[in-house]
Amino acid sequence: MLRGGAVFDGARAGRATVVIEGDRVKRVVFDERDVEVVGGEVVDVSGKTMLPGLIDLHVHSLSAAGPYAYHDSDLHLEDHTKAMLRSGVTSYLDLGSPQRVIFEQRARARAGEVLAPQLFAAGPLLTATGGHPCYHGSPPGDFCLFIDSPADVAGAFEALLPGAPDFIKIVLESGGSRPLPRLSPDAVASIAQAAGAAGVRVIAHVAEAEDIEVALDAGVTLFAHLPDQDLISPELASRMAAAGAVVVPTLSVMDGLYRVAHGAVDGLDDPALRDDVPADVIAALRDPSLLAEMTTARYREIVKGLRDRAIANLATLHQAGVTVATGTDAGNPAVFHGLALPREVALLVEAGMPPIDALVAATRAAADVLGRPDLGRIEEGALADVLVVDGDPLADVRALERVSRVYRSGVLLDRDALALPRGVSLARQPRTGAGPGETCLAAPECGDALSCSPDQRCAATCDGPSACGPGSACLYDGGSPTGGSCAAGDGCDLFAQDCENGAACVFLGNGATSCWYAGAGSGGQPCDALFSCAPGSVCDERSGTCKDLCDPRGDRAHACPGGKKCVDRSSIAGLPVGLCD
Repeated sequence: MLRGGAVFDGARAGRATVVIEGDRVKRVVFDERDVEVVGGEVVDVSGKTMLPGLIDLHVHSLSAAGPYAYHDSDLHLEDHTKAMLRSGVTSYLDLGSPQRVIFEQRARARAGEVLAPQLFAAGPLLTATGGHPCYHGSPPGDFCLFIDSPADVAGAFEALLPGAPDFIKIVLESGGSRPLPRLSPDAVASIAQAAGAAGVRVIAHVAEAEDIEVALDAGVTLFAHLPDQDLISPELASRMAAAGAVVVPTLSVMDGLYRVAHGAVDGLDDPALRDDVPADVIAALRDPSLLAEMTTARYREIVKGLRDRAIANLATLHQAGVTVATGTDAGNPAVFHGLALPREVALLVEAGMPPIDALVAATRAAADVLGRPDLGRIEEGALADVLVVDGDPLADVRALERVSRVYRSGVLLDRDALALPRGVSLARQPRTGAGPGETCLAAPECGDALSCSPDQRCAATCDGPSACGPGSACLYDGGSPTGGSCAAGDGCDLFAQDCENGAACVFLGNGATSCWYAGAGSGGQPCDALFSCAPGSVCDERSGTCKDLCDPRGDRAHACPGGKKCVDRSSIAGLPVGLCD
């Protein structure tokens, strides 16, 4: 029994007593004189406010919130999960993570094997080849599915539906100053039809008003982001309201980019931030070399325009009566998991939404998007996901940042134990003994002599090229206690560059080749943050530059340009291949 404080039940506010029994809310009594204590634990929440657990409808569970130039190969899923729980985010929708990991995490959370918020996931995104966000392909086939015509939709759904996605995310993105391939209106209509037949809702990533019109024409009424390239007209806003559209604005991502660009990311020097954000991410946000491209005068001008247009569009939509639900796009620069959602609510208020409407957006409205009337509410029969904060968020929305208690399914969480430096595991039923090829979320889950590889599969442990069989390379993972794992190649051709979706064929060593994300560099240009180069080139990590592939026998490749010589790397690659140097 939580008594003595105020409650916001997802729709209204007042002084009340909340009674929890098991994992459900048993009773909410707004007239405390009618409450008789007959047993159980009584908790005094005087001076505090009880709210439904917050809901974030746009999260990237594995993405670290460092600068775009920062690359972290560690799996931060547990770190980000802890941060969300500590902040009172008790439900979230992942809108873009490798399906092998996110569907496995969802299954474990729903089975009670791991402590986590209620997790919903879209899995792979549907976008045009070369479109946002898979500009250089998706060779593992685990993040993007490419739709270039309506004929591609059936195959994509065959790959997508076995994972039982809770939503299907489509990407409508022009790219602004850098034009990108985009889904055609016919493809969007075909996707919407296939999703309807499968009983799965579609959410559309949008960047322009035109994107919204294309989606509405296809019957899609759920939108991730607000247009930031142009302004929504009152007529389009009225059309959206009449269609029952719901918008997840994600003001946090534009605000994060703006703060990074202007050197105004607050709290980086506060030791308490390390309780929720990995130390490496904090360090990256303070590293001038990683921030160089995001702190130029031109970039500052661009992100200010994006932010201003998004805020203006929110005002237009709210005035027209379009439903708003909260999402943060957590995992983007300075958009920290968990911490970003109270900030998102504050940004909605700063943009002109009344505090009570912003709180509805973060609770009841978001739960309605998920199709879960037992979430986002404090009422009889609702799941007892309850957040208790110091103060009154209706008077000061920043009170959401002053978390006092978090109940997950009626159980009080130990927020101190969940702080990252404590290193407490979220696993309630630790897994061990997984076999080769099985999914792993941590190294101890794999059986004897196996490591958890960078693509989250149990694979043979290795300490050098000779430890793996031919056609399988030893990939070292500094974040793994076992050091390295044997990764089988896919046999792509280094000289034919026969990978699909614009990916690059690279050699891994020991006779193994594999399709991987392509960069843009070649002929001595710098490698990108993922050590990737254009197809036909490979990143020489010693020099940090992209060097063109060549055939030291001269059979399959043209001579190196500019007087460069073909330096034989066959002993390293395990194949007849060289680099132009």
